[in-house]
Order: sequence, then C-alpha cells, then structure tokens
Amino acid sequence: MSSETINEDITKEEQEQQMVDSEAWQQEISLSVNMKTRYMYSFLFQHLHRSFKGIFGVCISLAALVIFVMSLGNTEDTTRMVILLIIGLLFTVVNPILLLIRAQKQVLLSPIYKQPLQYTFCKEGIKVSQGDEEQAIEWNRIWEVRKTSSILIIYTSRNSGSILAFKEMGVQRQHVERVIAEGCMAAGVTRLPASMKKLDIPTAD
Repeated sequence: MSSETINEDITKEEQEQQMVDSEAWQQEISLSVNMKTRYMYSFLFQHLHRSFKGIFGVCISLAALVIFVMSLGNTEDTTRMVILLIIGLLFTVVNPILLLIRAQKQVLLSPIYKQPLQYTFCKEGIKVSQGDEEQAIEWNRIWEVRKTSSILIIYTSRNSGSILAFKEMGVQRQHVERVIAEGCMAAGVTRLPASMKKLDIPTAD
C-alpha cells in the first residue's frame, strides 16, 4: 500500500471522527452536581481575590508583612510592629480562614445544597433543576465564565453564578466545556477562559 493511500485513509478517519464529535456536541449533556465545602471555598476565594477589594487587600497585607520583616530588629515601637503583623496576616491568613468558615456554613445551611442540582446543557442554553423546580438560562444571559484549578463558574451576574466542580463532571468535562464555549460564543459572550476561546467555534455577528 502506498504512502498516499495510507494518508488518504488517515484523512478519512479524521474527517469521520470530526463528524462524530460535531454530532456529539449537538446532543444534550446532563450532570448531577453535589455542592461541597471545597467547591464553595474555591468560588468565594477567587471571587474575592479577583475583585478590586481583594487585590487591594492582599497588596496592603503583603506590604505590611514586608515592612514588619524589615523592622524586626527594631524593638522600640512594639505597638507599630503588632499593628503591621495584624494587617499583614489579615488578607493572607485570617481572611482565607474566614472564607472557609463561610463556605462551610453556606453548604451546610443552605436548603438548595441539600440535594444534587441537575444541569442540562443544550443548544438553547442551560437548564438547572432540583426536584419539581427548574430554571432555564439562555446563553446570552451568561455574563462571564471563569475557571479555577477545581471548578468552572458560570456567572449570570457580577456576583452570582453556577458552580460546576471538575470532579463532579468526570469524563464529561471536555464535552461540557465544549458545549458551554460553543453556546456562549454563538451568543456573543466574550468573557471566557483563554482555553475556551482557543476552540474553533464561530462567534455571533
């Protein structure tokens, strides 16, 4: 068999696989998502530290720690050293602990997290259901999509959104991300993670 024939066969196989993948993206994908403290903490942590308040606070704390370390040999002003240490630990140690406590309380006390949330991704948008209640979110209602190391966040406003843990997605993670990127970009949503923007998907006019 000639190399040209082999190349043609490979090309045909790739085209067939692309067709199968393309058809797969058009199907509905459903996920059952359980909320856990670590997922909520990841959301709260990134949400705060990507805001002006969070960035400013961390910068102030780091600056205070630097000044504290540089002043360790100076024992004349103990009060100033204590204040610097408190400010330095505020956003680097204390605030993360408070966020963890807050995340734990939200997951334990909020009725919505007592049962898994069912997410269905389709061409029209996202359906979120729990028991007899269901909410539909069209793609053009999505404000932003963000990623952390453990979760995907679909914002419908500046301060609220859906939290999807990668561990909960399992083997469907790649499919889910593809459908979300396709739906958002087709609807003209541009605030997406860089990895999603790299997908070869037509955008809205």
